[in-house]
Amino acid sequence: MNLVPEKNSDFSTTEYWDSFFTKRKTTFEWYGNYDNLKRLLTKYISAKDIILMSGCGNSDLSLNLYSDGFINMTSVDNSEVVIANMNNKHKTKYPGLVYEVEDILNTKYADERFSAVIDKGTLDALMPDGEVESLTRAMKMFNEIKRILKFGGRYICVSLLQYHIAQFIFSYFSENGWIIRVCQCTEVEDSPDFNGQPVFMVVCTKVNKIPGANPVLEWNPDGLTNERLDSINDLLEIVIDTQKSVSMCFDLTKCQMEDMSNNYRFEINCSQTKKPRYTIMIVESPTEKNPNKMTFAAFIVPHGREHEWLFSSEEGQDILRRNCNVDRLAIISMHRGQIYKDLKQVQQELSRLMLKIAPQGVIKRGETILFLSLEQQLGERKIIMENKSEHSGNFVIEEVVGQNNETFRRLVFLNMPHIIQSETKLLTENDKIKIDYSHFLSDYIPYLGLGVGIIANQLDKVPKILLIGLGGGILTNLLLNAYENATILALEIDPIVYEIAKKAFGLIENSRLEVEICDGLEYLCNAVKNNEKYDVVIYDVDVKDPTLGLSGPPKAFLKQDVLNNVKSLIGEDGLFLLNFVCRASDVKNEILNVLKNNFKQLTSLKIPEDINRVLLARNSDKTFDADLLEQTAAYMNNCTKSNPLIACDVIDISALKENIEDI
Repeated sequence: MNLVPEKNSDFSTTEYWDSFFTKRKTTFEWYGNYDNLKRLLTKYISAKDIILMSGCGNSDLSLNLYSDGFINMTSVDNSEVVIANMNNKHKTKYPGLVYEVEDILNTKYADERFSAVIDKGTLDALMPDGEVESLTRAMKMFNEIKRILKFGGRYICVSLLQYHIAQFIFSYFSENGWIIRVCQCTEVEDSPDFNGQPVFMVVCTKVNKIPGANPVLEWNPDGLTNERLDSINDLLEIVIDTQKSVSMCFDLTKCQMEDMSNNYRFEINCSQTKKPRYTIMIVESPTEKNPNKMTFAAFIVPHGREHEWLFSSEEGQDILRRNCNVDRLAIISMHRGQIYKDLKQVQQELSRLMLKIAPQGVIKRGETILFLSLEQQLGERKIIMENKSEHSGNFVIEEVVGQNNETFRRLVFLNMPHIIQSETKLLTENDKIKIDYSHFLSDYIPYLGLGVGIIANQLDKVPKILLIGLGGGILTNLLLNAYENATILALEIDPIVYEIAKKAFGLIENSRLEVEICDGLEYLCNAVKNNEKYDVVIYDVDVKDPTLGLSGPPKAFLKQDVLNNVKSLIGEDGLFLLNFVCRASDVKNEILNVLKNNFKQLTSLKIPEDINRVLLARNSDKTFDADLLEQTAAYMNNCTKSNPLIACDVIDISALKENIEDI
């Protein structure tokens, strides 16, 4: 029995519905049954209301309401077939149930006859598209509802709220000064026969239009909380986002994500601030894809530790999933600037969402969602400074408690909130906070220092270093502490970053360090003109646009004329060192080819558990072989161990050979 029309416009014809109800005599519920809608619907009607049920079809909604005491109700439909069927079905047992053939576009009822008009799918049927014919029908229906509805009465529309429908209903009733509230019918989404399309209840209350007043637009996501919105566009945006979110959760439940390999990431905004509150990373087993067999858990990352390799890298996330012994793991990160009371509150906030994204077998088996965390700790994050840089935008300096209750101070630019620009560990001695100069966020910093050590280990050398990119000064501090005879000119384009390095990250300032606030590209050009020479030129400068797949150095620093300047500055015996961070393989290969074409020797040191690479380049034929690097590492470790501010090895010599990459 085929009940699907040949085209959407058939939904608006009496002939289609007569045929539909002739073929299908059993109850058919569009957009959920009474149990799905009762909580919301009965909030907006009372037993004393005179109710018109528009486009009633053969739904049991009228019967259910009547049985619950809503007896002043007239149910209408323009299909004579369905009205005859409903009268025959209920006239004996429920003589008070009134079913009438009526065209909701032009009824016989008196002005202001009803205190509520309920529309469950009628508008969607009359308005299958945004064409003029559909808009005309909808306009007639709305005009009729406005005529027959009492002042203070409500038009309650249950709809999928496709964009053309949402835009029209919001515009029409806001222009007439009515109060508009949109509710999400979450119980429909919880029903076993949910098809992935969220259902909304639009409640339009008839009031007198106040000239010059802004329309009253409200969003009600849970039946309890009303959020006042400023414009129709804001309301439309929320509806669209909700539709996308619900559809995504449905696809996750069914394991039907088309663009998902083994992971999927999305954010949950705070309802009050509209800013991200949680980031959810879904990590899946590459083997088990049956939604009825998959196991599931949620892991809450301690506040401030989302940058750690285990939680931020694909490899680490999959290890975490396997350690949790589940096929799908939701890794939950919390955002700076948001307040979280405790772990229990976070679990309560997310429990419904976790049910929505769990594989369907978890729900069918009646399993409780398992929330996991490290030592059941929420974690600590304290922002100690917020400001804005002309060059890098808004930034924060925050202190985070990590493993073993160690405190880390971090610089994060908010246009790239998942990347730590600089980090130091804090020590407490005699109730005073001190910088731990032996701590490095990544091994790329000691590896850049290793490159400098190749020059510093030569007896007759007093290394003269040009560092482009001061940042928090962590690398500068290492070089000054490790090599007592080294002199450094550090270039930094952002004066605020220089102040941060001094005030927050313990930048060592002495006669061997000079900091110049300038554009590194301009300095390179002028330095060549002035015939300056350096033993080492270091690029440790980042890319401000996170969408390029390249985090550093910027491509502008790798243009031919700029590289010619670098080669001129280091001459035959100097070194060129780069902190190279690139996620895009095509960009990576392009840059490596450019460097290979410019330098006779090019070697890469990979950083375990990181995407950073340290590139070592020189103009001569002298190779960066394993023996040279291991000897230099031993020399560097001796230097750092003898310095009281570090007093330890900074290079793991046993792993060094494995990290040398062929290019």
